[in-house]
Amino acid sequence: MTEKKQYVRPPKPVKIKPTVSRKKLSHKLDAYNYLHPDYWKRKLAHLLLVIPVVWTIYGMILLAIFYPGMQSGIGVTVSLLGVTMSVLHIVLTAISAYFYPFSLYWYRESLIGRILNGMWYFGGFWAVIGKIIVTLIGGILIAGLLAPIAGPITLRRCRRKNIIIGDTKDFE
Repeated sequence: MTEKKQYVRPPKPVKIKPTVSRKKLSHKLDAYNYLHPDYWKRKLAHLLLVIPVVWTIYGMILLAIFYPGMQSGIGVTVSLLGVTMSVLHIVLTAISAYFYPFSLYWYRESLIGRILNGMWYFGGFWAVIGKIIVTLIGGILIAGLLAPIAGPITLRRCRRKNIIIGDTKDFE
């Protein structure tokens, strides 16, 4: 009986070693993997309210920052400041929209969120209903405005602890 010898081919040499693999890069961009699918799909409806309000408030903040520079500058400076302000406006709003579900989770777990969501209201029926609606909408807007800060922090915590964010009804 003759045994057939099996040979293993050596690996092909890589001419250029990539600095970042595609798998690593795609993992960094998949922030929504840390959200329960039902949770972030429910939060898409919130974005219909959040995006226009955040757009308006960020516009007012940026205008307050850049307006004094526009008053004292000449034409080139004004147009440069206007372009800078417009780009910042779009970028801040896009970042807020992307990180909103993480920021909303952070808001609900924070001290201010627990205080506002645990308040007791007194008064007439419609006054109580109105206060509850204003509190809910106010919480959504707070989370939307703080999303560029609180969202990445919450995402980092999710990656570090390997947790999935969602409401309790998502996991039942």
